[in-house]
Amino acid sequence: MNEVSFSRTVKSITLGSWKLDPKRQVLTDGDIEKELEPLLFRIISYLILNSDTIITRQNLVDDVWCQKYVDDNAINRAISELRKTLKSENQKGIIVKTHYRKGYSLAIEPFVEYHKTESVDQSKPSPAVTTELNTKVTPAERSVKRKKAPWIFAAVISTLAASISLAFINQDTALSDASVSPIEKQVQETVLSWVNGRYTRPNISPNKNFVAFSIIQKNSQNYSLVVKTLQTGHEKRLAEEGTNYFPIGWSADSNKVFYRAINNEQCEVWLINTSFDGTNKYLFDCSLQGFTGAGVSDGRLIYSKSGYRDRDELAALASRDIETGQEFQITSPNLNSYGDRFLTYIPDMEVIIFERHHYQGSELYMTDLDGGNQVKLHDTNNRIWTLSYEKKINSLIWLDNVENILFTYSLDKKAITSAAKLPNNVKYASNQPLSHDALLAVTYPFLQDIYTLSPEGGELQPLVKSEYDDVQATDFEDSVIFLRQEGGLRSIYRALPDGQHEPLALEASTYESIHYSAQRQELLLHYNDRLETYDSKTLTLTGSIKVDGTIVSAEYLEENSIGYTVVDARTLRGKAFMHSLDSDKSIPLPIERPLWFGQLDSEFYASLSSHDEVSLYNINTGEKTDRIELSKAKYKHSIAAGNGSLYHSDGETVFKINFSHTEPRQELYKIDSSSYVIDRISFSQQTNALYLDIIEVVENQLVKAEITQSE
Repeated sequence: MNEVSFSRTVKSITLGSWKLDPKRQVLTDGDIEKELEPLLFRIISYLILNSDTIITRQNLVDDVWCQKYVDDNAINRAISELRKTLKSENQKGIIVKTHYRKGYSLAIEPFVEYHKTESVDQSKPSPAVTTELNTKVTPAERSVKRKKAPWIFAAVISTLAASISLAFINQDTALSDASVSPIEKQVQETVLSWVNGRYTRPNISPNKNFVAFSIIQKNSQNYSLVVKTLQTGHEKRLAEEGTNYFPIGWSADSNKVFYRAINNEQCEVWLINTSFDGTNKYLFDCSLQGFTGAGVSDGRLIYSKSGYRDRDELAALASRDIETGQEFQITSPNLNSYGDRFLTYIPDMEVIIFERHHYQGSELYMTDLDGGNQVKLHDTNNRIWTLSYEKKINSLIWLDNVENILFTYSLDKKAITSAAKLPNNVKYASNQPLSHDALLAVTYPFLQDIYTLSPEGGELQPLVKSEYDDVQATDFEDSVIFLRQEGGLRSIYRALPDGQHEPLALEASTYESIHYSAQRQELLLHYNDRLETYDSKTLTLTGSIKVDGTIVSAEYLEENSIGYTVVDARTLRGKAFMHSLDSDKSIPLPIERPLWFGQLDSEFYASLSSHDEVSLYNINTGEKTDRIELSKAKYKHSIAAGNGSLYHSDGETVFKINFSHTEPRQELYKIDSSSYVIDRISFSQQTNALYLDIIEVVENQLVKAEITQSE
């Protein structure tokens, strides 16, 4: 009889929040302990032992049940029971993942802890586990980092083009981009739109013959869905009063469009023929969070599904059967990230390209239709919002809308091969490349200005309005300073009494936020990886705080200190710190999963967590004394503290928070969400008012942009 067992050197195996003791066959998550039934222990052990592979039902029959035949229902019941056992308050995400028509695998990498014995060779990595049975994967073929063995890839990628093979791509070659200097280019625009309104989300069909987009016409309150034939300019439109329509993606044959229909709080996914001949099929309900996706060759929709691990802003890729509605998750992003965004499906290769966005930047990945064989292709500091595949040169094309560079990434060379720098005055809100020298785009429809709002409510009052994108206002001496976007950098400007704006004598840089301490007469400048303090009179550098990770937020606290939150570069976990400006030392604070924290009053810190929770912490004891859970953000959550009060914005509404009330959030102001979005709020101690960064949506155009040689 084949046996499944671990080496005696293995002390425990960690799976997410669970720790498995193989000797006692017991699971614990720190709060509860569960003794596994023998069959469930054998299944989870087998999955751990073969964590690099997809385990088929036949594998389970042969090596776990050790029988010639096992009924499918018995396997289904066992897997279902195992999943129930692996659920707890501390571990809500899936651990055992289903691969459509293939089998099962672990969704979380196992971490093995060994007993400290002299017999263990510490000079080299040990295999994750050992096994006494003759499994499909031997210990020598497993590694701690879960690199995919090339032979495992062979059957999966046999249909891929000869020019690229996932089997030989690894993370080392994926990052070995050749150094490519951007070449200055010009842009020749052709206007494709003929209706006045606001255009958004152009989505090109796989055959490049059509583009789907949304438009809200002048004097209308709702977005309609339009499919335009690029060669003739002919348009078909789907519109209904009270409903907003947005494209998601295309079927692989370019004959159908997936779209979202949103009516108030109700969101539905539908499928319609490009001919708009009445063949309109409801698929499923969805969240209000925007997402991308596409149909793949076997009648499935693969899309970015938000709400992963109960976090509004975290998305994972899901694969859904269009006919049955059954779906399974195919990617498992880290909790301290924004998750995965579907970019494109390449039918000839049967692979998906997606972006994994985190605090340090974004990563470009390629994977098969089941989420296996994931390969990281590229790292970038900026977002990859959309991407196209150009078959003729076997390359991926995308526009970096921060640097204004159109990149071409060769799948043959696994590197950036060209970078076309567009003029700085060319701004596109959303786009999708047609090729390496042309793209469809909507011109920039946003204005970013700064307003004030009384803590008692009322109407917004303009503070900084200009033709530029202005954000992040803060008090400064007897006036206000703010950040102005200029190309890929930001400059610090001061608002003058006559309504004019003048730059401070500090160089434009990658400022994330700015803050001012009247008590210290000091400026705090927040960068991605450091904080700097400047004398506000002389604008000379007085101090610097460097961190290992990404600084998410920073605030002045009382009594000569700064509070800041960091996402660790290695663990990707958020941590809160208080830095004494007197001793120049930072100490960690016991604040859970912080995205932001500030000082509410002399007794409490307030925080916003990555789980959309606002909490109070006693400054002296570190104890969490109160908390409220926020509802789903309309755009994104923002928190501000001032004069002993706490304020919250979900992107549409500003609330005052009072923990002692039955309804802790009191609505102060609600913006017209058809034209505006609240990006950020902060509090002015000088004027006892809230500063709001407001994004206004204005009319724009749909254009074809052809890249030409610089004159």
